[in-house]
Amino acid sequence: MNHQVAVVGGSGFLGSNLVAELIQAGFTPVVIARRPEKIAEVLPGLKVETRPADWADLDRLRSALRGCAVVHCVAGAVREVYGSSSSDRFRATVQENVQGLLNVLRTAREVGARRVVVASTCVIRYRPGSVLINEESPLPDPSVLDDTYVRTKAAQDAAIKAFVQETAFQVISIMPGGVVGPRDAGPSPLGQSLLDFLNGRLPVGIQGSFPIVDVRDVARAHIVAMDRGVPGRSYLMVARTVTLCEWFAVLSRITGLPTPRVFVPASIALPAARLAEILAQVTHSVPVFTCNQIQQLVLPRHYDSSRAQRELGIVFTPLETTARDAIQWYVEKGRVSQTRELVPLAANMHDAGSSPGADK
Repeated sequence: MNHQVAVVGGSGFLGSNLVAELIQAGFTPVVIARRPEKIAEVLPGLKVETRPADWADLDRLRSALRGCAVVHCVAGAVREVYGSSSSDRFRATVQENVQGLLNVLRTAREVGARRVVVASTCVIRYRPGSVLINEESPLPDPSVLDDTYVRTKAAQDAAIKAFVQETAFQVISIMPGGVVGPRDAGPSPLGQSLLDFLNGRLPVGIQGSFPIVDVRDVARAHIVAMDRGVPGRSYLMVARTVTLCEWFAVLSRITGLPTPRVFVPASIALPAARLAEILAQVTHSVPVFTCNQIQQLVLPRHYDSSRAQRELGIVFTPLETTARDAIQWYVEKGRVSQTRELVPLAANMHDAGSSPGADK
């Protein structure tokens, strides 16, 4: 049996956690990325085969994927998450998120891989009100959420379905919520907000909520889907929907740091976000926050992840364990300036343990 498994985008947040979980599960991961050497920054001391490739370069991609029985595609233009929409950004992100993935699918099929497991996102599913969202729920209405990342991920989803229908190739999509946990070196938008909290730079919060999941749970879903996932299916991976007030309360309990003093409603946050976007355009900088970011937080959405629990045997990691392990990683990497205030944290984490839930 061929245990060699490709991880396209393996040097990123989800990718590095997937590489670590693959090694633990007895597989031989091959990190494929534009800069695969970055894997050493988040997985120091581990010897992992790396192969440089850009998914726009078919020849190098073909060479990189050769010999791998399964391909995990966890790459994507994550810089556009919650970004403000523009036609130029949209076209560039379509080229990356859609055409890039299609190149991976075609090349994986060409070199003889038996299936591809793709990292998608839960935000391309939406049902208004209190009804649970599942894998068959519709796309968000563009009038509700005009987000470059969401639009291109929806286009990616449609491209996968068309490719599977045309070729009968085995493709499975994992659709996580907001991913949190260790090795978020980027950091992701959620990782940045966590760092801002730890470093005392988050005096104000938003009255909203977001879907959350431990990055290691998503990695395990990818691994189980290699054999147990049903070809052509998607699997939502959302542990729960948590309000920002609840999330910062969890962080405060772990660290002893105060929660944001004020949580402002969308009626205030949205005009402020519009102003931030205008200022960013004038100054040619990145806005502090965007309208789409606020919209993501205030849309009432609750997800049904029972398919992943039933078919992949997923057991979600408790929220406090996820938060504790993410904080500990940032502290160990020297990313937290208030280390003195967090002195009791190390003892608390060692006493409580940080073992995530395991798959059944």
